[in-house]
Amino acid sequence: MYQFPVEGHGMGMVLTGVALYDKFQRTGDLDDITKSISKLRKSVEITPEGHESMAHRLRVLVHSLESRFDVTGDLRDLVEAISVQRKAVELNPDGDADIAMWFHKLGFSLKSLFRRTGDLHALTEAISMHRKAVELTPEGHADIHSWLDLLGFSLVPLLLNTLGSSLESLFQRTGDLNNLNEAISLRRKALELTPEDHADMPSLFQRTGNLTNLTVELTPEDHANMPLQLNFLCSSLESLFQRTGDLNNLNEAISLKRKALELTPQDHADMPMRLSNLGSSLKSLFERTGDLTNLNEAISLKRRALELTPEESADMPLQLNFLGSSLQSLFQRTGDLNNLAEAISIKRKALELTPEGHADMPIRLNNLGSSLLSRFAISIQRKAVELIAEGHASIATWLNNLGYYLELLFERTGDLNNLTEAISAQRKAVALTGEGDVDMPIWLNNLSRTGNLHDLLEAISNQRKAVELTPDGHANMPGFLNNLGSLLESLFKEAISINRKAVEITPNGHAGMPIRLSNLGCSLTSLFECSGDLDNLTEAISKQRKAVKLTSDGHVDMPIWLNNLGSFLENRYTQLRNSSGIPLQAASAALTLDRVDKALEWLEQGRVFFMQVSKGLEAAGSSTRSSWTNMSLSEKSTLAEQARDNLNLARQWENLLEEVRAIPRFESFLKPVPWTTLLQHLPASGPVIIINVDTRRCDAIALLAGQDQPLHIPLPDFSLELCNQYREGLTARLQSFHPRYRGGLAMPASDLESGRGIRPVLLSGKNGETVIQTVLRGLWEKIVQPIFQTLELVVEKSPETTLQRIWWCPTGPLSFLPIHAAGIYGKTGSKSVLDYVISSYIPTVTALTDRVKNSQSIDKEATGLFMTSQPKVDGASHIPGTTTEVRSIYEVVTAGGVRAEKREGAAISAAECLDIMEKYSIVHLACHGSQNAEDPLKSRFLFHDASLELGAIVQRSLKNADLAFLSACETSTGVDLLPDEAVHLAAGMLAAGYQRVVATMWSIGDRDAPAVAKDFYQYLLDHRELTSEAGLDGRFSAHALHHATKQLRLRLDDNSDQSLLTWIPYVHFGY
Repeated sequence: MYQFPVEGHGMGMVLTGVALYDKFQRTGDLDDITKSISKLRKSVEITPEGHESMAHRLRVLVHSLESRFDVTGDLRDLVEAISVQRKAVELNPDGDADIAMWFHKLGFSLKSLFRRTGDLHALTEAISMHRKAVELTPEGHADIHSWLDLLGFSLVPLLLNTLGSSLESLFQRTGDLNNLNEAISLRRKALELTPEDHADMPSLFQRTGNLTNLTVELTPEDHANMPLQLNFLCSSLESLFQRTGDLNNLNEAISLKRKALELTPQDHADMPMRLSNLGSSLKSLFERTGDLTNLNEAISLKRRALELTPEESADMPLQLNFLGSSLQSLFQRTGDLNNLAEAISIKRKALELTPEGHADMPIRLNNLGSSLLSRFAISIQRKAVELIAEGHASIATWLNNLGYYLELLFERTGDLNNLTEAISAQRKAVALTGEGDVDMPIWLNNLSRTGNLHDLLEAISNQRKAVELTPDGHANMPGFLNNLGSLLESLFKEAISINRKAVEITPNGHAGMPIRLSNLGCSLTSLFECSGDLDNLTEAISKQRKAVKLTSDGHVDMPIWLNNLGSFLENRYTQLRNSSGIPLQAASAALTLDRVDKALEWLEQGRVFFMQVSKGLEAAGSSTRSSWTNMSLSEKSTLAEQARDNLNLARQWENLLEEVRAIPRFESFLKPVPWTTLLQHLPASGPVIIINVDTRRCDAIALLAGQDQPLHIPLPDFSLELCNQYREGLTARLQSFHPRYRGGLAMPASDLESGRGIRPVLLSGKNGETVIQTVLRGLWEKIVQPIFQTLELVVEKSPETTLQRIWWCPTGPLSFLPIHAAGIYGKTGSKSVLDYVISSYIPTVTALTDRVKNSQSIDKEATGLFMTSQPKVDGASHIPGTTTEVRSIYEVVTAGGVRAEKREGAAISAAECLDIMEKYSIVHLACHGSQNAEDPLKSRFLFHDASLELGAIVQRSLKNADLAFLSACETSTGVDLLPDEAVHLAAGMLAAGYQRVVATMWSIGDRDAPAVAKDFYQYLLDHRELTSEAGLDGRFSAHALHHATKQLRLRLDDNSDQSLLTWIPYVHFGY
């Protein structure tokens, strides 16, 4: 246990942390080490810089973090440990006694980071730290450092060896012999500084690879460490054998390992691993000499090691893998399929016992894959080809099979010799087959995977070598890479040409058609990845879909075709994300040519497309496809069955669509909506405004009921650059106030305990205006005012005048800006959008016109309001105001005779909430909300027990859904990756069936949210129809939000940024 000064600055916290660390070392309970880290972090935080105990506290914190990292593999702990050690180095002067060891320890941790991530920068920095440690330690230094008292190492030799080890790692990564030579020199120096009778000497000798026998001679035969020292020596001898090929070194290693086994007690914990190590050396000897006796003994030793390894041991997967590899070698030598079957079975078990995310998972997957590949028995095919007569009728078949298996082996190993032999065999198969032979398409199809490409492959090989030999940053590198890309593209094109020919001459109904279509699709996808031409990917998807359609249910290849199709669709989604601005660019081009009709149509189709793709991928289970290689056979079988079910449903759907579209006047059923259709069901209560933002120009398109043409309104004073500036200014101002999640806000003193408040930060815009005022003025003058003037909406209204509605449909980064609040806000008054219209937003025009066209009637028994609050959620800030909010709403609506139900906190689960939502026409969610930019359907509302995901809501049948009030953050904010797509939570709730949604653009304050909600529902109560006995009419929700926002502005009574950011986030979506 560590010793510390016993006084001052949280020493009790330190002692508790150390005690928990010691307890973890005994029990392995992660809870103990987590609590230890928490205590030690706190002790470091409250310890003044320069305090005598700071170094000790940093040290034990590092030990705790690295101990947890060793168990969990969580890189965050290692990164934090490195950060703590950097701090220790900064706080300790160069003359401090501990500084050399701090540099040494920091270097060691950086090397661990390199081993885990492969980051060469971490390794070079580690070497720098090790050098510093050596420089700060005199050669005559003889002290045993406190950090090493348990190891008994002399400091200077240890530091030299550590530096040498890191330089050797650098050599292995870069191949620079200078690093290896320096490493050897440092290790020799470490040997010179270590007395021959020193306890470290055997260890140091084994590390150098020189004077190796002295390692054993310096250790008494009956010493407990003798087997360990023997194994160290064996390791050096085997490394020497691998470098030189000298069998004497390997034979000596085997001899010493046998001796180590003899000296190891039968019940010793290291016995299984030493048996296995001897087996591995004997397997190496077999691979060199071909003597089967060595391999049989290796297998026998590995079986014994497996028997002695406890089932729950972490070494079990490793031992299984060792035995499986040896059995596979025996199969390759003897051809006995029983050995191969056992190897596959054992390697599968090793894979099942390997946790997901384990560093060895790729190795074990590769090993199992190699065993499975061996089922193709390439050696047997070669023998068959050798033995068959030259003119035999089956020789082309045998040659084709041999080429196919060799090609698979090439894909696994990358060995060009296998590919060259495959090409030779398959060319010969084609040459021996007549032009009209029924098998010719098969041979052509297989040859296309390798192709008539000998010269091209040689060119590619040479070009690859040129790239490998060219240093990064060299002036020739771009040209070399371009040439390599062109050669690879030629490779794909020739393969595609052969694939196409194979498909063309294959008769319809032929059993081989699906595989040839799939191969053509794979080649086209490879060409797309090389060229970026979307036409290639589109054709690949088409070919793969056809392969799926032609494959019968239950066919063994069906999972492969479906897996390929999923991969192609994911490529399509990635392409969509990378080119999400294309509809905006197309609309801009159309508007330049005065084709406002086409601009409208393209914008609508582009914005709708994303949600369709997302739903399609979700329904197909695409989120599980990525883990296909990690699944067990039973899981794969289950997934294949689900895929077949989905495919059957897709086929039925396509057939139904064909039937419907054959009916007169239904030719365009569920096809992209033409612009003329969009004008047929517009609301009579106000215009729809689509705003397109592009690099070349910005424009608005106004749609008005009764007009047969869209109205084009240019916005010459606005630009994409200005839009981004406004967005950045707004974002920076929001971040200065608070993060963008409900409850985790920086608050004014009056709201310190409310959880949702904001506090002012002194920033200023131009002409004395604040940043927010500047943004809102810009939106008013450059966007809203030109639109209002064209539509003649800028007319003074009396208080009694009923304001008309307006629906905003922004695109690109404009989706992040509050158009509904645009205006001029002065100290004594304001002029804004709110004075002239009642604003709503829509993700697409279709989302509005569908609701106008299909007026929804709500079942009487479903009329009512369901509400829930979730004030406490793990991993999120406490928001007690949600409870106040829900209770105040409940009190208002029940007093008005409305059927209502509320559930608070742990009284309801996420799953229960989903069930109850089907029973009510209105739902009010007062909780944390979060969006998922990568997968919008996984955007969610946070409950105490789980998350309520948008994807789950969309899949429900919410036939009575009228209004959703999302009193959470980020519910109407666009997504950075697809800013012009309708992908936020509010749009998702519209897609789920709700007619209208109240949402928030960013965090809302706990202090004001309850009052806004109460005013909102009171307005709905006051304006419900006399015939409505127990319900609320969502059709007045936009008016209700306008009223509630107006009341909030009156209470705030100023136009400061704090006040503006308090009422602006409330927005209305839908009809």
